[in-house]
Amino acid sequence: MTAHRLTALESTAEHLAEMLRTANRVVDVAPTALELLAQAAGSEWAVYWVVDAKVERLRALALWSALGSKAQVLEDTTRRFTLSPGEGIPGLVWRSRKPRRATNLALEMCLPRSLAAIDAGLHGGLWFALQTDTAVHGVIEVLGRAPGLNAAGDLVTVERLGFRLGHALEESIQGNTRLH
Repeated sequence: MTAHRLTALESTAEHLAEMLRTANRVVDVAPTALELLAQAAGSEWAVYWVVDAKVERLRALALWSALGSKAQVLEDTTRRFTLSPGEGIPGLVWRSRKPRRATNLALEMCLPRSLAAIDAGLHGGLWFALQTDTAVHGVIEVLGRAPGLNAAGDLVTVERLGFRLGHALEESIQGNTRLH
């Protein structure tokens, strides 16, 4: 990922943190937030996987796509999926609390979503947790035609963005119990 993209992501994260702090419900701002994150990353697909604490699973709360009908199978598959800690890349990020990147979705992403992503023309991805020191609230997935991040240092910056957004989300949750 270029320095330009990282700068765009950092700037977008600041804007999104403010959106989250003032939101009545995350689900209302999530599609716009995903679009802004995907555009900043130069990607065409984004998902907010929310932690469903009742069943200890991740589920797709919101999706954004610039791919139109090419991504319909990926969208349908994603909406049907729930993931446990450690399952698929979003589950691994949830469990480890560390961002991940993939440069070959066929090898690194779980079936059948990997096949649907490839059919939609996507090749690489980035996943990071929305977290604080004490909780993971969800995982952001951003997929694109380009093959993801280039350097491990980029993941440190992305992890910080996840903390920034996680703290903003937690502030909103504390101020509004009906957020999700």
